[in-house]
Amino acid sequence: MKADIIPTLGYIIKLKNINMQKLNELTLKQREKLFRELRVLITHHSNAMEGATLSFGETKELLEHGNTADSKPLAEQLVVLGFAKAYDVIVREASNKDNAIDSSFIKDIHSIMFENAFGVSPEYVSKPIGAYRLDERHIKGIDIHLSLPHMISNDLENLLYTNKDKGMSLLDIANFHIQFERIHPFADGNGRVGRLIMVYQAIQNNIIPPLIENEHRDDYLKAINDKDDLYIFLDESIKNSLELIE
Repeated sequence: MKADIIPTLGYIIKLKNINMQKLNELTLKQREKLFRELRVLITHHSNAMEGATLSFGETKELLEHGNTADSKPLAEQLVVLGFAKAYDVIVREASNKDNAIDSSFIKDIHSIMFENAFGVSPEYVSKPIGAYRLDERHIKGIDIHLSLPHMISNDLENLLYTNKDKGMSLLDIANFHIQFERIHPFADGNGRVGRLIMVYQAIQNNIIPPLIENEHRDDYLKAINDKDDLYIFLDESIKNSLELIE
């Protein structure tokens, strides 16, 4: 992926001229292949971005054959399995246009991701799971103020209400993601939940889900400060997804 997120004089023109292939323009066979490939790739890259040590091959072996990596922590692998399970829920629920994201759904996704690891190695998982954090947090390397614990519920409900019952463009999805990460509702897993929400919103709005690769983590973290920068980054990430079916 060639991510160029630095604004130029032709910035607005570039935003308007990006031409994306729609999800419904793919054949059924292509969509099935896309979602199958993305299940492994998004699971691997999204967890690697948060420090998971499983290689792509180990992740693929775990998800497709149930074989664990002997040298890696079991709890980490359970989180990877939980993420893939949450991805399956996201794809299934997003396929129904009548479904809508609410705070209960977001909490459930967080719980699904961590519940098995919590049951086996509770010391490995930041608590609570499936509920909002109770302490103040900061994102390392990003100079933004996160929601205070007592404001998380109100801030998230306002964000959801603002985007309720409306179609979302890729720019809307980028803006939602930035606002969600600034609320940072959970003790851990905010980036992973936020990226899964992007998959949901993309599917519901006939957009190819973006594949954000760990190799471009720094570009992603820079882009997350501005919705237009993130928009361009996500468009490049969608090209990664399209390469899976070419």
